[in-house]
Amino acid sequence: MPDDKKAERIIKSDYCRVLVTETAPYETPIIFSNDGFYNISKKHDTRTGFAKIIENLFIRSKGEKWSTVPYQYKIRKSATDFRCLSVLHPLSQWQIRLFYERYEHLICHYCTLGHFSIRTPFKTASIFYYKSSWENIGQYKRGTVDDTSSETRLKHSSSFYSYKGYTRLYKMFNSKAFLDLEKDFSILKTLDVSKCFDSIYTHSIAWATKDKSFVKDGRYAASIFGNNFDNIIRMANHNETNGIVIGPEVSRIFSEIIFQDVDCKVEAKLGSEKFNWILGVDYSIKRYVDDVFIFARSVDVANKIYEIYADTLLSYKLHVNSSKSQLYQRPFFTPKSKVIRDVNLYVNEFTERFLEEIEEGASLKPKKIFKVDRLVRSFIDAIKSTCSSEGMEYDEVSSYIISALFERTKLLINIPKSFDFETGVNDYKDACIVFLEVLHFFYSVAPSVSSSYKFCASLILICRFADQHLGHYKHTIKHRAFDLSLSLLDSDTFHKRADVDNFISLEVLNVILSLSDFGAAYLLPPHIVEKVFGEDSSYFNIVSCLFYIKDHNQYSAIRENTHKKLDAKLQDMSKILSNTEQACLLLDSLTCPYIDRKRKIKYINRLCTAMKISKPNQQELGDFFSYYASEYWFINWREVDLLNALERKELRQVY
Repeated sequence: MPDDKKAERIIKSDYCRVLVTETAPYETPIIFSNDGFYNISKKHDTRTGFAKIIENLFIRSKGEKWSTVPYQYKIRKSATDFRCLSVLHPLSQWQIRLFYERYEHLICHYCTLGHFSIRTPFKTASIFYYKSSWENIGQYKRGTVDDTSSETRLKHSSSFYSYKGYTRLYKMFNSKAFLDLEKDFSILKTLDVSKCFDSIYTHSIAWATKDKSFVKDGRYAASIFGNNFDNIIRMANHNETNGIVIGPEVSRIFSEIIFQDVDCKVEAKLGSEKFNWILGVDYSIKRYVDDVFIFARSVDVANKIYEIYADTLLSYKLHVNSSKSQLYQRPFFTPKSKVIRDVNLYVNEFTERFLEEIEEGASLKPKKIFKVDRLVRSFIDAIKSTCSSEGMEYDEVSSYIISALFERTKLLINIPKSFDFETGVNDYKDACIVFLEVLHFFYSVAPSVSSSYKFCASLILICRFADQHLGHYKHTIKHRAFDLSLSLLDSDTFHKRADVDNFISLEVLNVILSLSDFGAAYLLPPHIVEKVFGEDSSYFNIVSCLFYIKDHNQYSAIRENTHKKLDAKLQDMSKILSNTEQACLLLDSLTCPYIDRKRKIKYINRLCTAMKISKPNQQELGDFFSYYASEYWFINWREVDLLNALERKELRQVY
């Protein structure tokens, strides 16, 4: 397939884009983003009336001893492990935006001191790159076209900074540089930092910067930078010094600065008179965030470097997980690498059986399929056999397969202008069915949050393609997609909740949110909706439920129950300027079209009482609701096209 990246210019003076790229987690419900927050922040200085009062509270309000509590939630990392992610309070996010504006160049300086990192910011971004394959699906988007500036920002800006190195770790292993390392060094030893972000001591950022010079009086400037960065990260996490929040890009940059100093100290020790080892000659180290790869000519040298790196980490209160360390001798080929290689061959072989490249790889045209079930079964059996022989779970390969099929879905629906649907419509119908069957199988056996975005995008794209081009077969495709998803959501295995606090089943939420794109004729039975949302009264669960059920009559009992959850959450707002979950719930509720005005006014009055501010009169309320009818904070209730949201998800995944 051809390289399909294109470039666009970024407005470097727009520091509010920090709110879009640096302060929110990637793994969130499809409908959640900071795009509305960005728009509101950009317009804040021109705002008047009660909207100005609200925004002053949640963007600019900050006392001398401010501290906020992030909204924390857990998602599945694997079948048995979980990740705890955080959404930061709007006030904290705004402080981070100000920090970037003040220190954007100093951040880059401290991120480029070492020589080990393969993924680090090195300058403020001026150009962003995006996959033109997304441009090919513009014909399947709905609603009005966004204005140019909004389209530029929302669709393509993935990071405030330009990064050097590799966008994904697997790309390093597939690179010529890795082959050169294998040619030069016979030993590879891995080092894993135990619970890295949870263990980082925030004050250590000052240790990593206080001795480095950048301006005339280097130590003074560095001390201010380090202390301020420490303060921002710590206060955004309820003034905690042990551990930093996981999810926002700013946390990775915080940790990168610390690791850069570790890298420098390790290189200095290895180059000292005691060892006199030269980087690139006697050894090499590659680090991707907190994953360290040590290349050496002997096991003894690799072990010594491991020991020195681990000891240097200890000075920052960081520890290695020795049980996860692996030692490889040439050839550097792990069981997982072998499985992924085999799976890639099977995916190519599978798709070539019923698809052929046309227009120099820009499109895929379906061939005649004689037995859909047999084609699907043979591919699944091949993957099953490979995983079984190597002792691998589906978790190790399902995300890769879904991603590969998603890319081919985009090429399948990019139909050539010369194609004759009179003779080829049946082939397209069968190809769509094959994609749906395989995608649902691999998603159901090993669902993950990251693959949910590509799975949902594939689902929506195939159904919209069928709507536009497959005539009466569009009902066949849509019914099959809906039935497979219904079976997925009704499965106890798929829907099994984890017995851990603050767990959010995003891989389930995203599927049900994507089904809202199917329209009123394809609504899920109330018992399925109840099964998905249940009694969970967390922020993501409440807003996702309201988004899906909208004003549909059959969900009246669920709606009433959800409103009760919301009322309970917004009962006492005395701590709303520190409580992120409550702040986000209130702000999204005030712009939600599925919450009546009477209830919104009740929430506003509670806020005014708690914050000891004057309650707005009827005229002020009218102006406020009129203005906010076209605004949103974190949930775009009027998103006419979930494809836009899914596109932004894919393009913004930096790590």
